[in-house]
Amino acid sequence: MAYKNKLFSSLDASQNTRSTTNDAGGDLADLMSNPDYLRHSSSIINDALKEGFDVLQLPNGDIVTTGTKIITNTYVWDAENGAMSKARAGSTKTARSRKAKTSKPAK
Repeated sequence: MAYKNKLFSSLDASQNTRSTTNDAGGDLADLMSNPDYLRHSSSIINDALKEGFDVLQLPNGDIVTTGTKIITNTYVWDAENGAMSKARAGSTKTARSRKAKTSKPAK
C-alpha cells in the first residue's frame, strides 16, 4: 500500500483526477450535450470502427483511434535481369514486365 501511495504521489495522478472531475464536471456535461460535438464525434467513431480501429473516448471529450495497416509485398526472381522484382497483388507477372509491355508503341 505504501508503494502505491508513493507512486501516485510521485505521479500526482490522484490529485489530477480529483481536480479534473470537480472543475470540469459542468463543462463535460455541456460538451456531451452539444449537438455539434455529438454529430462530429459519432461520425469519427463510426468511421474508425468500420475500418477496424480501436476507439477510446477520453473523459475530456477527446477521441483516440488506433489501428494497424497490413501491407503485403511479393517479390519474384527475374531470371532475365538477374534481380528481384516486386509483383503486383493477385498476379504472377512482375510490375516491370507489365510496364515494358504497356510502354511499347502501337503500330
